[in-house]
Amino acid sequence: MRSMVIFVWMMAIFIFTCTASFHELISSGVVRFHWDGHPRFSEFLVPYHLNGRLLLQKLGHSVVFQILTHLLLIKFKSKSTALIISASFAALTEVLQLYFTRGGRIFDIGFDLVGVFIAIGMASLFWNNQSKSFNVNKKPFY
Repeated sequence: MRSMVIFVWMMAIFIFTCTASFHELISSGVVRFHWDGHPRFSEFLVPYHLNGRLLLQKLGHSVVFQILTHLLLIKFKSKSTALIISASFAALTEVLQLYFTRGGRIFDIGFDLVGVFIAIGMASLFWNNQSKSFNVNKKPFY
């Protein structure tokens, strides 16, 4: 069941990132793909001119990948596995956006990774606190 939830979440990320018009998807629910066999890879390195609306959208990147990483942590119980899968999927979706006439940017991978690292940090705090509460008979390190 966990695998199915992860698969559905990853497919949702793919649809949201590769649909021809994110605005059209949000406003009217239309999912439309447009394939470009010859994308301009130079766009991958173009920086953004950040504004409030764009920052809100980038916050969405972080939250979406934070959720994905939490799901992967629950499934695999491994921070390194969750990190590798989440970071790889973040990079893949940004590169794929170039082929789907969207603006894939290396900058967006950074926002995705912020969410990944927040999830892993939260898991580390939880797992460390949890292990301390169960290891009461463990001798101190010093």
